[in-house]
Amino acid sequence: MSKVTIKPHTEAPTPTQEVLRATSEEFSVTDSLGRVIVLKKPGVLAQFDLIEALGDLAKNDVYRVMCIPAIYVMSIDGAFAPPPSNKTQMRALIARLGEEGFEAINKGIRERFPQEAESEGDEVVKK
Repeated sequence: MSKVTIKPHTEAPTPTQEVLRATSEEFSVTDSLGRVIVLKKPGVLAQFDLIEALGDLAKNDVYRVMCIPAIYVMSIDGAFAPPPSNKTQMRALIARLGEEGFEAINKGIRERFPQEAESEGDEVVKK
């Protein structure tokens, strides 16, 4: 009778696997007020939901780009932050985050996803 030994997979992850892992994981940032904001890269559906939530304001490129960081937010100091489903909820989340929260979120996004952060804002500025 033969003996079979199964070794665990020990190869290093591929670059694609690393990117997929990074985009699916939650990460946190701390704003200047000391609040811990947990973030996760939104999927395509969340981005479409943002456009629907903003309604006519979604046509305003500057406003839309300014709102995108808010849909990364999962929680603020441990309190769940549901994704906004209308303009009123978006405004409430913006007010809750404040300038301090947005600064921390934008910094976290730039550090975690440098290619996306550069291209997103540049396209709006060019217009």
